Amino acid sequence: MRTASRALALACLVAAALPAQKSLEQLVDELGGTDAGLRAQAYNDLIRRRDPEIVALLGKRLESMPADGHQFALYLLQQQLFDTTRPVYMKLLGSDWPKLRTAAAARLVVAGEKERVPVLCKALDELPTAERSSVLSFLYSLEDARLHEILRSWLAADAPQHLVINVLEHLERSERTRSKATLAAVRALAANQESKGRLAALAWIAAEADGEGAANELAKALTAEPQTFWQLDRLFERARKYPKVLAPVFEKALRTARSQHDVPSLVALVRTHSPESLVEALRSLLTEGAEAARKGALAELATMAGGLDSKDLQTMLAGNDPEPKLAAADVLRRRDDLSGLPAALALAKVEGKHRAEAARVLGGFRERSVVPVLIDCLDAPDAQVRQNAWTALQQLMRDLFPYRRFDFAKCGYEPNAADRSAGVLTLRTWWQSVQ
Repeated sequence: MRTASRALALACLVAAALPAQKSLEQLVDELGGTDAGLRAQAYNDLIRRRDPEIVALLGKRLESMPADGHQFALYLLQQQLFDTTRPVYMKLLGSDWPKLRTAAAARLVVAGEKERVPVLCKALDELPTAERSSVLSFLYSLEDARLHEILRSWLAADAPQHLVINVLEHLERSERTRSKATLAAVRALAANQESKGRLAALAWIAAEADGEGAANELAKALTAEPQTFWQLDRLFERARKYPKVLAPVFEKALRTARSQHDVPSLVALVRTHSPESLVEALRSLLTEGAEAARKGALAELATMAGGLDSKDLQTMLAGNDPEPKLAAADVLRRRDDLSGLPAALALAKVEGKHRAEAARVLGGFRERSVVPVLIDCLDAPDAQVRQNAWTALQQLMRDLFPYRRFDFAKCGYEPNAADRSAGVLTLRTWWQSVQ
């Protein structure tokens, strides 16, 4: 009884120490408030809870929310079953806010109520320019000529460039092939020297068979202001062949990539248009590029014949930056060179954002010295380190002991468990027994 009483008392103390969960009403109030931080947190909490009761609360409050809360509220409605949200959408068809009418009509049309298309078209016509980009996601799966005509009308001379880009991307997907009407609208935009979205129009036309003139103008503008490329990069498609004049533009963009996520699409463009400069451009990223882009460059070079030679890799291995050291160790290991193992082992023992990658890289080394380090990583504070070490350890054990099975499912370890000590001890004990 004493044990049970103590457990109950402890549970009460823990519960008292934890912050009380906010009610749905409180979260909806914060969603419709003026504090941007509270609004974002309320949205995250509501998404996580996915409570159907949110539908009725949003139905009562949505129209009175400030415009900044509308997008969050509409996304929350999309997470719920349509049958439960339909009454809210029907109510929003009469809203004073064109954006809310647009979202409601679009959702009803997506659900099969084609008779709502005229209401949707009217709402789209009344949308302020500043809100047009934000409704395109609601139209994603709709392929209707009337809607396309309205979207083409948004490609006006005074349309901001980001809106032009978003509309062109949307039309590219929904029309499937470039229609004559859309091409005519884009050509008109490109011909207007005063249009705000002219460069986006030129980028779109440059992919056409007769796009050399547009490509020349675009190349001249992007050479004068290279940073403008990053406003247009989504319009350049990997699979398309562009006029040669754009090849230096693509190469320059690759050399100045902002992050590892920029690299693959630019590599594809440079490989298509000036393959002879690809390796050199990627190498320049390793020494002169943004730190965030180096990982992408390393990944690409590692797959290319002659992309990284042994001297390059040993230089990276001798440096102080953990990311290049781990990448070099990984590439060398795939070439049956284990000289990077000591560096990977050392980095896996040190806390930092690199440690998860170190655990992953170690999983490729079929060496007994790796096992104790990975076992230590199983109790690291970072959940990604623990998960990577757990995955790597299982693969490594199978490689080291192909005829001696260890039942990982029964060892009692779970990377996200609150108390992992028993599982780690089991694994450590087993490892010591096989030495």
